[in-house]
Amino acid sequence: MWLYDVKHMYSVNVKRKEIPFMNKISPSVMCIDMMDLKNQLARLDAAGVDFYHIDIMDGHFVPNYSLNGDLMRAIKGVSNTPMDVHLMVTNPTEYIQYFVDAGAEIITLHIETLDHPIRALKQIRALGKKAGLAVNPATDISKFKYLLDFLDLVCVMTVDPGFAGQTLIPATVSKISELRAMFDAAGKQGDIDIMVDGQVKEETAQMLVDAGANMLVLGSSGLFKFPPERYAEVVAMYKNLKKAQG
Repeated sequence: MWLYDVKHMYSVNVKRKEIPFMNKISPSVMCIDMMDLKNQLARLDAAGVDFYHIDIMDGHFVPNYSLNGDLMRAIKGVSNTPMDVHLMVTNPTEYIQYFVDAGAEIITLHIETLDHPIRALKQIRALGKKAGLAVNPATDISKFKYLLDFLDLVCVMTVDPGFAGQTLIPATVSKISELRAMFDAAGKQGDIDIMVDGQVKEETAQMLVDAGANMLVLGSSGLFKFPPERYAEVVAMYKNLKKAQG
């Protein structure tokens, strides 16, 4: 088979019940072949991706630079797929309006960069956009219980942010489960997406969905290692992974 049998890998001694929803798929634009961007976007649109994941890096919060509003406007010129913007910058609230104007539908800020996260989330929602928070692997999630009424999405980083191709940090999987349990206990089932970013691929995706993730950022190891003519096949596989219930 061209894909590992992920369901089998993580299904031992687990009784499964299918959950009636499909995972949301957000390919990472920084991992796309920029010399073939228009064709790649057309293939991804045809595959039915839900968002495009736009990583914004300032060289300070993470030691790298990537993408910008001009590229987002170019994407809008050829695709109607909405964009989710992941701000890996030291002063994210200064850039919210800029990226809304560039076409963002979701804006995700790192909780590590915010002294007043509720104010920042309200700022995003006041502009008519969905508000998210990202959390690094070593960051405690206990304060999220105070933020649930202001959140549309939490992005769990399973690698330290800044570069593609890293190894998934195993302890981050339990963080997904803890967040999902927190949301469910607060009656937020279906209200807050859990995005997972970093080493989402056929060997790990079922484990991440089982933990509670429902929005998958696909990059070089999970999607773009395949030729464009296989994108529809690969995207469908990730969309249709079902969460196990024991």
